[in-house]
Amino acid sequence: MITRASVALCTIAPLMTLAMSCQRPAHTSSVGIGADSLTGIVSITGTAFEQGIVLRSGESVTYLSAGAPDSAALSRIGGVEVRVTGRRTPSLFRVDHFTALSVAGAPVTDGIVRNDGGRLVLETVRGRIPLGNPPAALRNLVDARVWVGGPLDRGPNSYGIIVPPP
Repeated sequence: MITRASVALCTIAPLMTLAMSCQRPAHTSSVGIGADSLTGIVSITGTAFEQGIVLRSGESVTYLSAGAPDSAALSRIGGVEVRVTGRRTPSLFRVDHFTALSVAGAPVTDGIVRNDGGRLVLETVRGRIPLGNPPAALRNLVDARVWVGGPLDRGPNSYGIIVPPP
């Protein structure tokens, strides 16, 4: 004998099952979406056998991962404030490119040293900047990527090597 309760149960149970199965699963992608950037001070951690590169910004510390050339370059500029561009993942930031911004709080310009008819210039993403009174040692660094601080048009300048000349 079929009762009203069993008819209601047979009608409602499939509808409840259907409604519960329509929920979307939680988004659990471990890959960052879209390009991102961070600014902070490069710090080298670990030992000579197992180094890590991190970016310190305020109270946060972000582990960086980069290809061999950028990893070697970042390891040369510990203590320099940089802007890194790439992709954030849950455990680290994958660096596609970086630019040196400041050293000890003073602004610097990131670029490649070029010899332009006997005069040194710094080739940046915004164009070539003539160096008015560069340190003599920069003449030995043509084609190197460096950061240069101080007034570029008249000096004196401080500098650091990001990528040595080929």
